[in-house]
Amino acid sequence: MSDLQVTVREEGPVKRRLEIGVPAARVTKETDDAYRRLGGRVQIPGFRRGKVPRRVLEERYADDVRTDVLRHLVEETCAEVVRENEIPVVASPEVIEHGMTEDGALRYVAVVEVRPAFELGKYLGLDITRKISSVGDPQIDEMVTRLRERLAVLSTEEDRVNVAAGDIVEFDMSATSEGRPVEKASGTGVKMEVGAGRFPEEFEKQVIGVTRGIETPIDVSFPPDHGDPELAGRLVRFAVTVRGIKNKILPAVDDDFVKDLGWEGCETLEQLRQKIREDLEAHAQRDADRRMRGELLGILVEGHAFEVPESLVNRQMGATLREMGISDIPEDKVDEIRAKLEPSATKQVRARFILEAIARAESLEVSREELEQEVRRQLAAAGAESEKLRQYYSGAGAVAGLRMDMLREKALDRLAALATHRDEFVEESRVAVPD
Repeated sequence: MSDLQVTVREEGPVKRRLEIGVPAARVTKETDDAYRRLGGRVQIPGFRRGKVPRRVLEERYADDVRTDVLRHLVEETCAEVVRENEIPVVASPEVIEHGMTEDGALRYVAVVEVRPAFELGKYLGLDITRKISSVGDPQIDEMVTRLRERLAVLSTEEDRVNVAAGDIVEFDMSATSEGRPVEKASGTGVKMEVGAGRFPEEFEKQVIGVTRGIETPIDVSFPPDHGDPELAGRLVRFAVTVRGIKNKILPAVDDDFVKDLGWEGCETLEQLRQKIREDLEAHAQRDADRRMRGELLGILVEGHAFEVPESLVNRQMGATLREMGISDIPEDKVDEIRAKLEPSATKQVRARFILEAIARAESLEVSREELEQEVRRQLAAAGAESEKLRQYYSGAGAVAGLRMDMLREKALDRLAALATHRDEFVEESRVAVPD
């Protein structure tokens, strides 16, 4: 039987307020234990280790001991309350107030976020159209062109000094905005294929005609919704100096080209095109399945309006920023970035809860064998990072997280299997990618 005084109050759909009182006897015991451990490890001149009087320890370490005792008691007792009251917490508690009473008891208030409670709506037999990208000669021709690019030979243009579309150029550039340098947009020995679309369109257009060896200013206005908050909505001036110009020479499309590729089972151009068609059709089927699953989940998310824990939304936004390669956000951009990311992050968190509810409704499980197989697969794919991944999975929390990810994936598979779908072949430009 717990010796704690506990009051649990609802503060909205996904928050609970825990008012906890820890009796003086427990505080005293924890304090005595803390001083006993401290006395066994500190060395104070004039006293043997383990023989330092309590009053001496209190004179030197009272504040530190008090802090450690409070931290340990809060962590321990809050976990007790959560466990005994079966509170489905999703994040660490936030202590909003604490203090000691006159009789030496500890009283504190913590707020925890919990799993949302909601009624699972219809998910069986959802009706949807599976859109499959058509594969024809234009798509095959595009793939052949990409393969030619792999075997292209670069020829240095010694006599030509002006950049033209299609050139491979190497250049140095320094970027400034409002008179201040933009280090992340500066560099030396930068390579670019003019017109390939890997740089801002404004930049690529202005590079055409630039004279080799002469520093040339290029101004680019980045849109307000640019992915990098440091560049979004800003006018950036690039001082560009082209160091070299090369021309790409593509191989002729014939049987010799096919043999140079070294594709198994492909000796002729006809065989190559047939192989490309089969690969593209298989890829189109996989993409169609992925899009259909995303659309089905989107339908469920739109049909379930419930609040989700803010901490999980923040965590999802952080993950999205890391995927974008953004680690630091200027203070004046925080609200703007949050406004852009929060709606999508909220949907993603809500989707996870819906999938978990489907898994429970369908009695889905992830076996130990399936879990171990997935860990082995990830370790094999990690290569040089496998040891770091192995250490990560040595923690129970990491394995539990992986199990939940796999369970949600199973639920999404079941959702797709239970749907009623029709296939429609469409042009690639008409295929929408779900959020």
